[in-house]
Order: sequence, then C-alpha cells, then structure tokens
Amino acid sequence: MKITAVLKTESKDAGNVAAALDADNVSLPELRIRTEKEKDKVLTRVESNSINTLINTLDDLICCQMMAEKIVR
Repeated sequence: MKITAVLKTESKDAGNVAAALDADNVSLPELRIRTEKEKDKVLTRVESNSINTLINTLDDLICCQMMAEKIVR
C-alpha cells in the first residue's frame, strides 16, 4: 500500500531551494521523492510503502529545506 504526503512551503527563493533539494529526488520501488518549485512555494511529494519511512523521510527533507533556506537568503 502506497502512502503519500505532500509538503508545501513558502519560500523567498523557491527555485534555488528546490534545486538544492534536487539531489534528494529518488524514484525507487519502495520510495519516491520529488521536489519542485511552484510559484513562490517549494512542493515535495513523498510516496512510500512504509509509514515509518515516510515520516523519517519527511523529517530529513524538512531539515534539509530549512538549511537550504538559510543558505540562499
């Protein structure tokens, strides 16, 4: 069973933040991550077969995005 979460956050520089998170984009059978710019927002979709993996992945992505936001300011 696939579980999906969408993380949508405002950003002063959504393009560069999304680009910084591009390295985390993966497409595996058990995990899919896709981050992109949507106007002034960073949109990340995560799909996983495991709720634990989904939560841990979101936690990691939030930390990475917070760091990217600090760097691009």
